[in-house]
Amino acid sequence: MARFQSGSLRIEPRKNGQTWVLRYFVTRPLDSRRVEHKVAVGLVRDFSTESAAWAEVEKQHLQTQINKSDFRGRVTFADLAQHYMRHELDEQTEAVAPKSHTTIAGYKRILRNRCLDRWGKRTALGIEPLEIEQWLKAIKREEQLENPTLDKIRRVMSLVFKHGQRYGLIPRSEESNPLRFVRCKTTSDYEALILTPKQAFAALMQLKEPERTLTLLAASTGLRISECLGLQWQDVSFSESIISVRRTWTCGQVGVPKSKASHAPVPLHLPHQKSHPRPQPGVHRFFSRKQCVKQEDSRQR
Repeated sequence: MARFQSGSLRIEPRKNGQTWVLRYFVTRPLDSRRVEHKVAVGLVRDFSTESAAWAEVEKQHLQTQINKSDFRGRVTFADLAQHYMRHELDEQTEAVAPKSHTTIAGYKRILRNRCLDRWGKRTALGIEPLEIEQWLKAIKREEQLENPTLDKIRRVMSLVFKHGQRYGLIPRSEESNPLRFVRCKTTSDYEALILTPKQAFAALMQLKEPERTLTLLAASTGLRISECLGLQWQDVSFSESIISVRRTWTCGQVGVPKSKASHAPVPLHLPHQKSHPRPQPGVHRFFSRKQCVKQEDSRQR
């Protein structure tokens, strides 16, 4: 059994300036010889003393990492994010809790458009909670983002760190996930506009078909827009006055309802029964496939 090694520090010139590096030894499989490896700890201008550099080594758990046989150097946030996307956001057939295609697309968009540009090259264990908090506050101020959007970014980053811990890419200690200590408001500042029945009816009459019936359906049943768009004539029972929710339609793809409760049938109210055209089995209630994609794209814009 190999003995535990702490490594040793020295300063080396690197592209970004004088850099503290941690030296350690590994056994080369080819000939079983002990050879020296090095991993960068940080710039001398950031850690002016050797004791400060050792504190950074401890903070990044490098002494634990260099004693692992599969250690290949510092793990960056980009390493964790790419591993997460490859194992959690690709094929879902064998997933314990499969994610919808919209969830997958949303998570990838957050990682690629937000997180990787800012944190990708940073050592995962070197990212501080307060850094993330300041970044979230900055993008909220600069881009006028709402609190729920910021919270979603925070949660996606936390999932990346938890994934890294699950796969042993980073230590499974509490402090190895900085998002556990990031504070972020989750409530929106949005205030709903309350309409009188007369105002609501006037607004409804301004809409053209099929948007008018679609709006009436969503408002009176509580169905999500994706569930409304996924309805086909075979889902509507006029004799029993119920609508069965069997599928969703988002981003041009058919999916399944979001939760178990979403599968429950909803009442078919009288206004819906009076305004329907001749049913066509297998055809979407509101749109053809081409129209539905176009409508969904316009809503996203």
